[in-house]
Amino acid sequence: MNKTVLSDAEMADFEREGYLILNAAFEPSEIAHMRAEANHILELSINSSCHNKRQSHRMDLCRETEDRYVMRKIQPINDLSLYLSQVSEDERLLGPMRQLMGDEPVLMEEKLNYKQPLTEPVEGLEAPHKSTRFPIHNDWAYYAAQDYPQTIISSAISMDDCTPDNGPLHVWPGSHNVHLEHARIDIGLEVKPGLIDPEGGVDILAPAGSVMLFHSLLVHNSRTNTTAGPRRLMIYSHYPKAANKGIDIRNGPGRLREAPYEWEYTRALLAGKATPMFKAP
Repeated sequence: MNKTVLSDAEMADFEREGYLILNAAFEPSEIAHMRAEANHILELSINSSCHNKRQSHRMDLCRETEDRYVMRKIQPINDLSLYLSQVSEDERLLGPMRQLMGDEPVLMEEKLNYKQPLTEPVEGLEAPHKSTRFPIHNDWAYYAAQDYPQTIISSAISMDDCTPDNGPLHVWPGSHNVHLEHARIDIGLEVKPGLIDPEGGVDILAPAGSVMLFHSLLVHNSRTNTTAGPRRLMIYSHYPKAANKGIDIRNGPGRLREAPYEWEYTRALLAGKATPMFKAP
């Protein structure tokens, strides 16, 4: 694993803008491995749900039209993939965070934002949301529920090229300097009207293999993916060790709740008593 050392200019850019792009941080072969793991997790989540006749709470599935189902997000994922759990400890992520935090980064959350259209509806699954977009928000608005510090830094690895059409991250540079109040809407938390220009901000059109580091107070959103392909971002969030917040507080309960069902399906599959209903596109 190569180490990434930020220059003084890059650290100043992060301080000013609240985010930083590290281009070509991961090799094409590594991205191919991540994509294979993303497919495995997608298949496991859907097929175990079908087998157990109980929808996994890891999944955030959307139904944009009568025939278009889209997997918006699966969370958590590190307990489902050895490789992706190892990536969360990669020095290409932790090294720059360590510089920016001035402390040792501790993993507190991980999620895979797929925005991936399914080739066909999967019988028995519910899709409560109608859009793959994410509202205008900052992540600390969610983390505050567990009293996490505002100094959390997230890393978003692009598994696919981010284009204007597939719902790229859209950020408001410099918005990380103060927390903006949020209100709850049907698809999550959103910055209250009048606190930020909804027409402002910039798209992050990052190619596959790049990494975006961003502050937990940075305001961002993303549009709906209008393409036939996925727009996968592997997102890890770390807090500074000095905050002493413990391990896996946010994601731990979800792992404990879902793992028995996934193992039940896996055992049935190995015994020839289950048939996969879904194959990743």
